[in-house]
Amino acid sequence: MKDKTKRTWLIVLGSLACVVLVVVIAGQFGSKCAVDPAPGTPLSSETSPQVTIETETPSVQISESSASETSDPSTGADSEGTEQTIQADPVKPETPEKPTTVADDHTGEDVPQEERNAETPPTYTKEQTTVTEPSEPEAGSTNSGGQVYVPGFGYVDNDGGNQVVEDNSIYENGNKIGSMG
Repeated sequence: MKDKTKRTWLIVLGSLACVVLVVVIAGQFGSKCAVDPAPGTPLSSETSPQVTIETETPSVQISESSASETSDPSTGADSEGTEQTIQADPVKPETPEKPTTVADDHTGEDVPQEERNAETPPTYTKEQTTVTEPSEPEAGSTNSGGQVYVPGFGYVDNDGGNQVVEDNSIYENGNKIGSMG
C-alpha cells in the first residue's frame, strides 16, 4: 500500500472510532434523561411517574423537646407578623476580671521571682548618648599603606597608570575578536 492510502485509512478509522465513542457516551446520558414525547401524546405509566398535586395548604407541626431547646439556635425566633427573626438576640458574655496591678509602693518581695528583672538596666552619660558618624575620606586620598580611597569601594591598591596590551592575534573559535585601529 502507498503512504497516501495508509494515511487515508487511518483518518477513516480514527473518525469511525470517534463516532462510536460519541454514541456510547450519549447512550450513558440517554438512560438518565428522558426525551419528552410530542405534545398531545399520552404518557404511559411505565415510562414516567405519576404526580398528584394537592391543593390543601400543608401544615407544619414542631414537637418541643428539652434536648432541642438547649442546642437549637433558633430558640426565641419570631415567625409571626411581617417582621420575622431567624434566631434570638445574642447574649453578651460577662466581662472578665481585670488583672490586678501591683501598687507603686511595693517591695521586691511582693513581685514573684519569675517576674523579676534579673539584670539591672544600663545607665548612660550624656557623652555616651550622642552619635558621631565617622567622616568619609576624600576621593583619591591615600592611606599609610599606599592604597587610594575610591567612594563606594573603600581603599584599593594603586597599581599605577593604565596598561595597554597590543595583540593582533586574538582569536576565539577561529574568529578574530574586535577590530580596533
